[in-house]
Amino acid sequence: MNIIIIGSGLLGLSTAYQLHAQGHQVTVIDRRESAGLETSFANGGLLTPSLSDPWNAPGVFFNMLKMIGKEDSPLLLRPKALPSLALWGLSFLKNSRRKTYEQSIFRNTRMAKYTLDVLDDMTQAIGLTDLGGGSGTIKVCRQQQELDEVLAMAEFLQPEAVKFTMLSRDGTFKLEPALAPLNGKVAGSIYFPEDRFGDAHQYCVELTTYLEKVGVQFLYNTTVNDIIKHQGKITHINTSQGQLDADAFVLAAGSYTPLLAKQVGVNIPVRPCKGYSLTLALDGWQGGPSMPVIDHSLHAGVVPLGNRIRVAGTAEFNGYDTQLNPGRLQNLYDLLQAIYPESSAFVNPETTKSWTGLRPVSASGVPLIGRSKIDNLYINTGHGHLGWTMAAGSGKALADLISGERPEISLADYAVNC
Repeated sequence: MNIIIIGSGLLGLSTAYQLHAQGHQVTVIDRRESAGLETSFANGGLLTPSLSDPWNAPGVFFNMLKMIGKEDSPLLLRPKALPSLALWGLSFLKNSRRKTYEQSIFRNTRMAKYTLDVLDDMTQAIGLTDLGGGSGTIKVCRQQQELDEVLAMAEFLQPEAVKFTMLSRDGTFKLEPALAPLNGKVAGSIYFPEDRFGDAHQYCVELTTYLEKVGVQFLYNTTVNDIIKHQGKITHINTSQGQLDADAFVLAAGSYTPLLAKQVGVNIPVRPCKGYSLTLALDGWQGGPSMPVIDHSLHAGVVPLGNRIRVAGTAEFNGYDTQLNPGRLQNLYDLLQAIYPESSAFVNPETTKSWTGLRPVSASGVPLIGRSKIDNLYINTGHGHLGWTMAAGSGKALADLISGERPEISLADYAVNC
């Protein structure tokens, strides 16, 4: 088949790789000048089956309302975003019921673990590098109550065989000496040896280089103006580069997928949630982190990526706004200082790269992967903060579906239904 994929981020590229491997002719379209420049560009760098819980935990919606206007809150709701979140928010709230929420955790965990297997296969097949990362994450807790909560979640994930080790304060510092300056401020931690980390944008670059060599066509600086439907199928799309025809179409445009799908009457329950990150050069810091550290109390993550450090840990519902907010960025500097008190001497704001991007968050907290109500229109979006964690597996499963093969992971749990 001739297949067009709209979006060259983690999801679009992962889908393109698998479709090409299955013998299809693939064209990838993106409005930017190269691949992976939006949400996939500077995310937290984590692939974490251990952290697959959606943001809509029981009670979170009301907590978000309490956080309106509080710039230091980890999850901020801007008043101007409220109208666009009205109906979606009701579904978000409905999916925060305990039983539904727990089902969502398991669905995300299964896809996350499947993704690691698919990445291993891809690495063997095309020689992906380590992406500046490695294996293992540590979730640090400052209070015993927090440690009990994290332990309870780790034990809850045992049906999905997520491995973990509980560590005392001393055990935490032994595993990650860079945390030792926190001293008495740590109650303990949970270590997840199978989690991974690496630069998502580097994955996009390496995968794009490979796909270009094997004949996948990339059309950059290309805007989709219209999607044309006739007799129940998409016939073509009109773009800034002209009309493009295909047998099937995949929308993998992140938070912009709902806007495109709406043109043909497909309602995708996904809304943008703005994320921030800082990327710092080590600048002589010899005692920096050797593995990702997630601070449970601060809702922050610090991730080593080769000779850089990525700090991520704030989210904001603010519509499609992509402006950098100085106050939200300062929160990340403060979070780094709180986790690594010795870091301040090595932080150079002039060389630090600030970033923001829009995470596509589904109302259920589970990605939408599959065929829409239009036979030849497929969707791969809604992964929220877990895009890197679930990208490769999502791409493989969707490609199998398009090719008429039975996916190795059931897509019933991720059905689009719209």
